[in-house]
Amino acid sequence: MARDILTTDRLTLREITPADLPFLHRIFGDAESMRYYPRIKSFDETARWFQRLAFDSYASHGFGLWAVTDRQSGALLGDCGITLQETSAGLEPEIGYHLWRDHWGKGYAAEAAAACRDHALHTLGLARIVSIVRPDNIPSQRVAERVHRRRETFAKAGNPDGGMIEFYLYITDRT
Repeated sequence: MARDILTTDRLTLREITPADLPFLHRIFGDAESMRYYPRIKSFDETARWFQRLAFDSYASHGFGLWAVTDRQSGALLGDCGITLQETSAGLEPEIGYHLWRDHWGKGYAAEAAAACRDHALHTLGLARIVSIVRPDNIPSQRVAERVHRRRETFAKAGNPDGGMIEFYLYITDRT
């Protein structure tokens, strides 16, 4: 049984299970959902993604990507959670989120991400939590602006030609 991590007014965030992978691959294998990523993922790539950023991360760090479910129906909507990502300040805890497109525009990503922010700062005792967003990803910028206190710009490797890509780094520090 997957362990519940957080609840909000409308959502439960729980540990991801292998049974969730086919639904999550709908997101990661969908061109529209992955528009701001280099490319869609195969099922095996999706499984490796969640092995590293969910299952292994739970064991190593006590956090990772969690399943976002509707509190009333239990329906799986996508994932949101905390992973360690490289930023201009080094390896930092980052809130990431991916929802199936039917659930876009309903405030679920901001609700889940804000719960992850509060969990990171108050329950896990982390001093700082960030979100990394591409400058052309306006929907994710809107979510990050609702969740975080400030924004910086940084560049990291990731262009297919080996060049640098500019990202926005949304930041909340524990005060």
